[in-house]
Amino acid sequence: MNPHLGPAFKKSFWNVYDHLGRCILLNLLWSLFSLPWLGLTFLLLSIGWTQIAAGRFLLGCMVAAVSVQQLIISPISAGLWTVTARWAHYQSAAVREFFPAVKKFFGRGIVLWLLFTLVALLLAVNASFYRHLPGKFAILGAFAAGLMGWAHLFLCLVQIYVFPLLVQQDLSIKKSLRRSASVVLDNVWYTLLLWVLTTVVLLIGLISMAGLLFISVGLVGVIANTGLREILKKYEPEKKADKPRTWAEVREAEKKADEESRGWRDLWRPWES
Repeated sequence: MNPHLGPAFKKSFWNVYDHLGRCILLNLLWSLFSLPWLGLTFLLLSIGWTQIAAGRFLLGCMVAAVSVQQLIISPISAGLWTVTARWAHYQSAAVREFFPAVKKFFGRGIVLWLLFTLVALLLAVNASFYRHLPGKFAILGAFAAGLMGWAHLFLCLVQIYVFPLLVQQDLSIKKSLRRSASVVLDNVWYTLLLWVLTTVVLLIGLISMAGLLFISVGLVGVIANTGLREILKKYEPEKKADKPRTWAEVREAEKKADEESRGWRDLWRPWES
């Protein structure tokens, strides 16, 4: 079974629709307790913009990517990932579950945050160094800088799944990283589209500022958790079920397979659903 982003997007939309008020409250809690990481985000974003203005485009873009990265891999984000993971699985979860989750995953979250941030910054510095090698080493330097850029992109893709896997399966740091990398390598295009979608949501939040404080990180939590859940179905063993005998059983089987049967009509006319 090849995963598609369409079902994940549809389910993400309806999960946000069902939990919109709690999603905003959860995002506000995250914003309040993530002030150090928000400050680091804007500092790195400022440095990245300065580098781009100075003509160091590759270094500036990579540093800017690290700044956006701070919004989803801070240890405080573990609480947001935990609550939104429950919503992605169509389970009830109160906003107050944010605090126990932060406490439970804070240690592993700190290590993952430091690891991703330091490796990403190291790749950015190396890319800039290789890109500006002089003379006869210029071609070799450009090739090495390109490798650093691809490695940074792979790091960005891996980090989409690290926290969802960590909180959904209560994994160790090593297992979270290994499984995240395996999922990325086995679903490159799906993960790339998911990364673009989540990055756009975060950038819109950064540009509007209010969106970042109120909703965008919560949206990313729902989208990424739902996206991971859809991918993991690919690796679940198929369950043999009895063939439906009546049209009612057929419709019931289709409803269970689809899981989210609502459409646009239910948005505009919910009383008819």
